[in-house]
Amino acid sequence: MNILQAVNAADKTAMQSQNAAGMTDNAEETFDSVIDKKTRTLEDIFQDVAKEYEVPVDLLKAVAQAESGFDANAVSSCGASGIMQLMPKTAEGLGVEDVFDPEQNITGGAKMLAYLLDDYDGDTTLALAAYNAGSGAVAKYGGVPPYEETRNYIRRINDILDGGLEKDLSYISADNTSRTSGQGSTSEVLRGGTPVKISNGKENT
Repeated sequence: MNILQAVNAADKTAMQSQNAAGMTDNAEETFDSVIDKKTRTLEDIFQDVAKEYEVPVDLLKAVAQAESGFDANAVSSCGASGIMQLMPKTAEGLGVEDVFDPEQNITGGAKMLAYLLDDYDGDTTLALAAYNAGSGAVAKYGGVPPYEETRNYIRRINDILDGGLEKDLSYISADNTSRTSGQGSTSEVLRGGTPVKISNGKENT
């Protein structure tokens, strides 16, 4: 069973348990979710999701900062999207329907990190290498792949963990409906070990 299959199996079990316990009224749930999105912050999401999937919250935040600078609208040149920079097929396998929804994207990233940490017996370095380069590359080289981008990626996340985050997430709303307004967004991601600015889904040249 691969990582995405394991994630899906766990989600299916959780959903079956939820259905057995009974669902709340749909109208009330929808209203509550709208209010929740308007008042929740990214800090709230990171704390809740990290707890749910038993991932160190500081690690989850550090990955998000390195991946997108917490830009929910970031799209890389290779098609990775959102705060945790999920590839389309990866997002689909993780059950993420809207990659630009902060909570869905962060949840997907947390699921992936949780299973990678489990696969590598809690080895954060190998988990990060697999998150960046893929589990296949880690298996091929028997450890961290000799890719400059991957090594710089791991180093950057360790630097973030040592030095702290660039933003106070308790002041950033989890509501990302503003993306439909046509306003642009800019973030910074690593390409070949070099920080690259992403604006409106395109790399600045």
